[in-house]
Amino acid sequence: MQNQNTAPIFNPEFNRFQKIGATQAWSLFFSASNKDRLLGSDSKTGNYLTFGLFGAAVAYAIEIVVAYSM
Repeated sequence: MQNQNTAPIFNPEFNRFQKIGATQAWSLFFSASNKDRLLGSDSKTGNYLTFGLFGAAVAYAIEIVVAYSM
Protein backbone atom coordinates (compact mmCIF):
# COMPACT_ATOMS: atom_id res chain seq x y z
CA MET A 1 0.00 0.00 0.00
CA GLN A 2 1.39 3.37 -1.02
CA ASN A 3 1.36 6.28 1.37
CA GLN A 4 0.09 9.51 -0.24
CA ASN A 5 3.08 11.49 1.06
CA THR A 6 5.72 9.00 -0.06
CA ALA A 7 7.41 9.50 -3.40
CA PRO A 8 7.04 6.51 -5.75
CA ILE A 9 10.79 5.92 -5.92
CA PHE A 10 10.85 5.05 -2.22
CA ASN A 11 8.20 2.34 -2.52
CA PRO A 12 9.42 -1.25 -2.87
CA GLU A 13 7.01 -1.83 -5.77
CA PHE A 14 8.46 0.98 -7.90
CA ASN A 15 11.74 -0.33 -9.20
CA ARG A 16 13.03 -3.84 -8.92
CA PHE A 17 15.93 -3.03 -11.27
CA GLN A 18 13.70 -2.92 -14.33
CA LYS A 19 14.34 -0.30 -16.97
CA ILE A 20 12.28 2.86 -17.02
CA GLY A 21 11.49 4.87 -20.11
CA ALA A 22 12.61 8.38 -20.93
CA THR A 23 9.13 9.80 -20.32
CA GLN A 24 8.98 8.25 -16.85
CA ALA A 25 12.48 9.54 -16.06
CA TRP A 26 11.59 13.08 -17.17
CA SER A 27 8.36 12.89 -15.15
CA LEU A 28 10.35 12.02 -12.06
CA PHE A 29 12.79 14.84 -12.80
CA PHE A 30 10.15 17.54 -13.32
CA SER A 31 8.05 16.47 -10.33
CA ALA A 32 11.05 16.12 -7.96
CA SER A 33 10.46 12.34 -7.81
CA ASN A 34 6.84 12.69 -6.70
CA LYS A 35 5.00 11.41 -9.79
CA ASP A 36 6.29 8.94 -12.32
CA ARG A 37 3.39 9.41 -14.76
CA LEU A 38 3.25 13.21 -14.80
CA LEU A 39 3.91 13.41 -18.56
CA GLY A 40 1.84 10.37 -19.46
CA SER A 41 3.01 7.06 -20.85
CA ASP A 42 3.79 7.99 -24.47
CA SER A 43 7.45 7.31 -25.23
CA LYS A 44 7.58 10.13 -27.80
CA THR A 45 7.35 12.76 -25.06
CA GLY A 46 10.49 11.53 -23.33
CA ASN A 47 12.37 11.20 -26.59
CA TYR A 48 11.39 14.74 -27.58
CA LEU A 49 12.71 16.15 -24.31
CA THR A 50 15.91 14.10 -24.47
CA PHE A 51 16.72 15.05 -28.06
CA GLY A 52 15.76 18.67 -27.37
CA LEU A 53 18.23 18.87 -24.50
CA PHE A 54 20.91 17.13 -26.56
CA GLY A 55 20.27 19.49 -29.49
CA ALA A 56 20.54 22.55 -27.24
CA ALA A 57 23.87 21.29 -25.86
CA VAL A 58 25.24 20.67 -29.36
CA ALA A 59 24.07 24.10 -30.56
CA TYR A 60 25.73 25.75 -27.56
CA ALA A 61 28.99 23.89 -28.22
CA ILE A 62 28.93 24.97 -31.87
CA GLU A 63 28.24 28.56 -30.82
CA ILE A 64 31.28 28.52 -28.51
CA VAL A 65 33.53 27.10 -31.24
CA VAL A 66 32.35 29.66 -33.79
CA ALA A 67 32.51 32.62 -31.38
CA TYR A 68 36.05 31.89 -30.20
CA SER A 69 37.45 30.97 -33.60
CA MET A 70 37.10 34.53 -34.87
